[in-house]
Amino acid sequence: MKKILNEWKNFIKEDTSSDALLDKVRDIFFGAYNSWDSEYKMLHDDEFDSYFSKLKDKATEFYDQEKIDKVIGGANIGISLYWSDNPQHGAGSPEAVSFLINKKLKILESQISPEEEKELKSGLMESIIAAVSGDRSNQMYPTTLAVSVGVINGLQVIDAYMTTAEGLSRFVVPILKAEGYYSANKPAPTSSPKSSKRKKYDSKLSLDDMKAMMQKFGRQ
Repeated sequence: MKKILNEWKNFIKEDTSSDALLDKVRDIFFGAYNSWDSEYKMLHDDEFDSYFSKLKDKATEFYDQEKIDKVIGGANIGISLYWSDNPQHGAGSPEAVSFLINKKLKILESQISPEEEKELKSGLMESIIAAVSGDRSNQMYPTTLAVSVGVINGLQVIDAYMTTAEGLSRFVVPILKAEGYYSANKPAPTSSPKSSKRKKYDSKLSLDDMKAMMQKFGRQ
């Protein structure tokens, strides 16, 4: 009986440890950062400021102040869609998105142990990518695009674009492959048939709404 109890305790400990690592991947790599987060300060270095300055200039081409504020505000906290070349919502470039996602991966690496990094590189990250591409939320966030939101460990990610078929294939998976988190010959997962049939939805979320959503579904 004592042996069984010890095995159960070890199982619970390992399960809790895995949950904690999944939460870090969701909140840091697939997340966005409040200005008081340490990750926010790590994100905002000189290279970030250089890309962000160009993004702010390009965002003015939307000619709508509410839209401009939303794009700049979302980009400032690390939401990749606004760093993209998406004609409706992005004010950046493929190079800018790659920089941002690479930076978020480096921030994640700085917040996990060598053992956790090894676990992610030994197949866990691939499993996360497979799950997040298939486990979709019905919520349309954060834009008017029909972008469903990936879920990790029971909670929605904040950076929804990173979990879409486009975001995964163009940026996330190639970056993870280059850093040893994803098998070189394994293709990026495609979106599920259900998520590909979503209708367009005109979200009216303001920047304040986005921040409130971060509080609800991100770190408290």
